[in-house]
Amino acid sequence: MLQFPRLTPPARLRPTLAVGALAATIAAAAASPAAALTIIPNFDSSVTGLANAAAVESAFRTVANDYASVFSNPVTVNIGVSWGSVAGQALPSNAVGASSDNLYGYFSYGQVRNDLVNSSRSNPSDTALGSAVKYLPAGAPAGPANYVIPSAEAKALGLVSGNSGAVDGYIGFAGATSGYDFNPADGVTAGAFDFEAVAAHEIAEVLGRIGGVDNPSVPWRTPYDLYRYSGPGKLDYGYNDAAYFSINGGYTSLMAFNNSASGGDRTDWLGGGVNDVSNAFISPGQAYNLTAVDLTSLDVLGWGGSNPGDTASGAPNLKVFGLVIGPDAVPEPASWATMILGFTGLGALLRRRRRTAMAAA
Repeated sequence: MLQFPRLTPPARLRPTLAVGALAATIAAAAASPAAALTIIPNFDSSVTGLANAAAVESAFRTVANDYASVFSNPVTVNIGVSWGSVAGQALPSNAVGASSDNLYGYFSYGQVRNDLVNSSRSNPSDTALGSAVKYLPAGAPAGPANYVIPSAEAKALGLVSGNSGAVDGYIGFAGATSGYDFNPADGVTAGAFDFEAVAAHEIAEVLGRIGGVDNPSVPWRTPYDLYRYSGPGKLDYGYNDAAYFSINGGYTSLMAFNNSASGGDRTDWLGGGVNDVSNAFISPGQAYNLTAVDLTSLDVLGWGGSNPGDTASGAPNLKVFGLVIGPDAVPEPASWATMILGFTGLGALLRRRRRTAMAAA
């Protein structure tokens, strides 16, 4: 979830791919294998009926193609895109965006670990995952014993057909389209939000960047929760703990997870001076970047290599159910704008928490 605070930090130049800028990821397409990730947005009439539908659709596809250009897993991810709702759920007037994943489960920790290990062996080009699986604990971590896998990631791991036409997730946007800047390459208009950043944040969640830690009341974890540490060898699921993303067992912190007292998804980044699309907080008038750490966080979910196919994992009979990511909070005052909506729980649950405005990192 991204939140939009009252105070806007000084403007930053949109960097080139020293940290993996969104625009610069396109350059990786030339080096990508012929078989690669395909993201298909299905825009419903709420989008196609907009006066500036062409700008909305073009900006969304730009971001989808940026992700597709850097991942070689040859699966097709289908995303339903709407304006004013997500997965049939109406968005509140002060919401900027929301995402909803279809999930598979339940799995045991052992099954999830084996799926990640098998994916790393099948996809030796994914060095991030190959390194990360060496540090996965042999036994189940403390906490919920059940695991769920987002539909798109289940395709990446070979648990379901990578060519399935079923919708993997939904993304919705809200508010006046004039409140967005659809071409951040030349800077973001004062008072407007970087639409590409909103779309990139939500697409990453559909690809699997969600966790059970976002809602302590859910009885499950996700594969992404297995890279959350507070020290070497210390997996940490405390909602308010100072945890960080690591792919070597907690020995190296790649980015701090959000643990702000103001709320926000705990699987988002805390910030800390980098204008990252995965930060928990975002400000108007700022361009945000898809960074190398963002890409790594998806690599370790299985997106770096080729799909091993339906039979490689010996997938059990799976149950699909929906996860609606609804408004996690309402900032005050509402005119200061809002969040990219966060992870809340199963079904049609929409949960709110009071939030006060704060300065972005």
